[in-house]
Amino acid sequence: MDVLKLERVNDRSPIMKATMPKEILTEVREWVKECRKVKDHPLAELRSHENVGYLSMDGQKHNSYQCSIPPRMVEESYWLGWVLRLTAKYYGAGKTHRDFKLRKWDGHFDGYDIWTNFAYKGDDNPEHNHAGLLSGVMYIQNDGQPTIFPKYNTTTDAKVGNMYIWPSQEAFHYVEEKKTRKERVTVAFNIVEKE
Repeated sequence: MDVLKLERVNDRSPIMKATMPKEILTEVREWVKECRKVKDHPLAELRSHENVGYLSMDGQKHNSYQCSIPPRMVEESYWLGWVLRLTAKYYGAGKTHRDFKLRKWDGHFDGYDIWTNFAYKGDDNPEHNHAGLLSGVMYIQNDGQPTIFPKYNTTTDAKVGNMYIWPSQEAFHYVEEKKTRKERVTVAFNIVEKE
């Protein structure tokens, strides 16, 4: 398997798809275990990652819980090297992986702009876009519920182990209300260019 392979979802959209190498999927599942500990902690709300997918402008929760991946796990990961090399290869226009990074929040409990979404029956994710150059989602546990990009008439296949990347600001997307009881777990992230 070519680990540095992205493919366009279709000719109508800028959304790209990768199959996560099994070693990286295993690594990301460890991140989710750590985030689950935060979610299940009595003080979980203190570390919630608040954005439109969690606590929207309408004051309603959309995903049951979101929290950032612990920075040390990101910094020690093969995933970070993988995604930054993919970024350079497919979006770099001659730049190298050293010209890109995860969006970072120095001195904040979020650490980096990479977070786990826990969704259950009745949860949704309203239409939104992201900050940065590129954004992405990784499907870690799912029963087929896709992410929808209406501008491009594109829907992800939402298969566990797939990662999708797209231009952050132009690709508005949403997730419909969850109808099944099975937990949906995704990890989302934002990449920026180094200044």
